[in-house]
Amino acid sequence: MRYLLRTLLGMGLFGFCWVAIGYSIFQLLQVGTCASGGPYVSARECPDGIERLMFSIMGGVFGMFLAAGLYAGRGAPPGSARKPRNGVIVVWFWTGVFWSLAVGGFLGVWGPEANPGPGGELGGLIVAFMGLVMGAGGLLALGLPGRRRDPQSVRPAVARIVGTASRFGGAEAVDRLATLDRLRKQGTLTDAEFETLKKRIVEGG
Repeated sequence: MRYLLRTLLGMGLFGFCWVAIGYSIFQLLQVGTCASGGPYVSARECPDGIERLMFSIMGGVFGMFLAAGLYAGRGAPPGSARKPRNGVIVVWFWTGVFWSLAVGGFLGVWGPEANPGPGGELGGLIVAFMGLVMGAGGLLALGLPGRRRDPQSVRPAVARIVGTASRFGGAEAVDRLATLDRLRKQGTLTDAEFETLKKRIVEGG
């Protein structure tokens, strides 16, 4: 129950923050360039409510920190000893922030309800294309989930590692154990599988 609740709350808060950031960017582009306060006379005063949009963007970013904490604290799935892949939180956070900016920027310039204010069109396109590239870069840097190796495809390799280690001792067995430990850290082997194979190598050596 804890796992499911934290997963739903984390992902729900992520989604809410993405929408808040994108909507705020959209509204800011409709206003365009403006200035308020200070010792200088502004040619174009910002309308009322502009501060709320700025706070909405900042609140969306901080809200995603909270969402990341909820998602990371969900623990292992029920009935599984495999550690959760919390690295995916970086994808949710990084990509979500920049793609929210991109969506808000494109809709603010080219959307059906778009009516960008002075300077809003150029600024919106800069933000949109920057967000699109930065968000895609985050996915490529971390590796797409579909590019992960299928655990079933490495089972024959694991069997060869164990079989080879059983015929050698000393440093050879240590090398095989290090390889198995790396597979465990990658999530290819569960902790239980690792312990079983480690015992087999040690006994065989």
